[in-house]
Amino acid sequence: MKIRIKAGAEVDFLTKDELNQVLTDQLGPWRGGVRYKRIPYSGTLPVTVDAPESGFVWSVKLLSAVFDARSPLRVYTQTTDPSSLVGVERGDEVDHVMRWHDNQLILFGTQPLIVAGSGVAEHATGLMYVAEVPVGREWQL
Repeated sequence: MKIRIKAGAEVDFLTKDELNQVLTDQLGPWRGGVRYKRIPYSGTLPVTVDAPESGFVWSVKLLSAVFDARSPLRVYTQTTDPSSLVGVERGDEVDHVMRWHDNQLILFGTQPLIVAGSGVAEHATGLMYVAEVPVGREWQL
């Protein structure tokens, strides 16, 4: 959009659509709020479920797991080292559901969640529900 200034100079201003496109291209995910994701997983135990992309943070809300045999559920971040344990469901079951409150389990970019059993189970299938925001917007979680 061009506007003539009384001094005779010509200035080129962005239209609303052009500004919106520039902001979308330049700021991308920073423009939005919280995004909720449903992440399916399946594999041989221990299963690395997923991790946020670099530049993003997840607040894990729920994790479900169905084992191929009865086993307690153990959930870790980054590694299966005991110091990385973030959840245990002691029931010797096949089906498990584990929930976390807001901001109780936070994963930063490329920090995966790992599902493990501690019994005879060898395979797990399930879902993880997360809230995602860009780094710097953790206060929105």
